[in-house]
Amino acid sequence: MNKILPIILAAVALLGGLWFAKQQSTETPLEISGFAFPSPKELTNFELIDQNNKTLDASFFKDKWTFIYVGYTFCPDACPMSLTILDQLYKKLESSGELTDNISMLLVSVDPDRDTPERLNSYVKHFNDRFVGATGELNQIKTFANQVSAIYSVPEDRSDPNYLVDHSSSIILINPNAAVHAIFTPPQKADALAQDFVSLRDRHS
Repeated sequence: MNKILPIILAAVALLGGLWFAKQQSTETPLEISGFAFPSPKELTNFELIDQNNKTLDASFFKDKWTFIYVGYTFCPDACPMSLTILDQLYKKLESSGELTDNISMLLVSVDPDRDTPERLNSYVKHFNDRFVGATGELNQIKTFANQVSAIYSVPEDRSDPNYLVDHSSSIILINPNAAVHAIFTPPQKADALAQDFVSLRDRHS
């Protein structure tokens, strides 16, 4: 069976759920490069480990906006491209006078066998010194990924040290209430993300 097929089916189900949620909203939806949830769902009951070997749980997201990318450091193309876009986004917001102390960029690795905290630290800092990396036990990663609607598939046979992990390439936005606020679907552009973020933030406040 094609390994990509379950991911495609799950993505279709996710898009259907997002469409249904948008129909239930009485508020005029914003036109963004993705989907904004009319009723953001708060993150709960998970624990990850950050690049400094410290626990990362829902409290990490409180009182700030966080952009999340779910991937892994051995990713050959999509992950470095997306983190580069997040770096561009961060710098655009910073140069426009936004309070970037209240904005975080987080890479969550679904490949804990290879992505140790030390490797994550080196990897995310390559893109931006302010970026945070996290991973965890497989069950905790799954719990977190399900809550943020991230889709991935780690191969059962990982004997080849260069194995690849299939994963979605959305960027997830968490609001200061630690709730999933929006999902930005590819292709992503830093300029559009910056405009979308400001619109979402202003409506939220």
